[in-house]
Amino acid sequence: MGKILFVIPARSGSKGLKDKNILNCANETLLRRSIKVCKDIGGDSNIYVSTDSNKYISHVDDLISNPPYLRPKYLSGDLVGDIEVLTHALHVCENFYDTNYQCIVMIQPTCPLRKKEHIIDSIKAVIDEKFDTAITCNKVDKKYHPLKSLSINNKNYLTPYLETSVEIIARQQLNDTYIRNGACYAITPKQLCVGKSFFNCKSKLIQTEPLISIDTHEELKYCEAILTKRLSETQSS
Repeated sequence: MGKILFVIPARSGSKGLKDKNILNCANETLLRRSIKVCKDIGGDSNIYVSTDSNKYISHVDDLISNPPYLRPKYLSGDLVGDIEVLTHALHVCENFYDTNYQCIVMIQPTCPLRKKEHIIDSIKAVIDEKFDTAITCNKVDKKYHPLKSLSINNKNYLTPYLETSVEIIARQQLNDTYIRNGACYAITPKQLCVGKSFFNCKSKLIQTEPLISIDTHEELKYCEAILTKRLSETQSS
């Protein structure tokens, strides 16, 4: 594989779970767990924790020597997109390490159920198969298909979310849909900086088993139970 930049976004201002990125999940914090899976991939790579918090840097300084640049304030708000964060990370690391990258890989700490192969498959899609991007997704149960979604209009009436919903009669008419799960995003530098999107390009679906992106205490406990079970099975085999 070519030179890889792993970017782990870890903003400190979580509105739901306070300091979500450094909460414990199965005897390891989400942030440290995400760094360890990147280190486990190996190869010619660098890891950058994109954060606005010195506290988070100190939390992982025994694992990596993070480039000494915090995310600027204008990239630390609730409405900042992944593309802006990754572009900043790429420029920081290109200058700090004086290197060029073939693939930027975003690993979100809030998806601790990811497996090593999910990341490897995403990287191979970009570097070996020449896709512009690769994104891990869960398949959506057709009970929750977008064409079955409803919303409230400006008159406060219940209405189909999509106008084409009225054309759907049978479940068999629904095509498969997928939802991003945060396990891994991979993108070329050109697509990141010029295309400025994970879509409208050659994008590959990396389908995984159902995974969770943690937003609540209940989801944290659910992931902890699964990870504890995995560890127990590994130790007993």
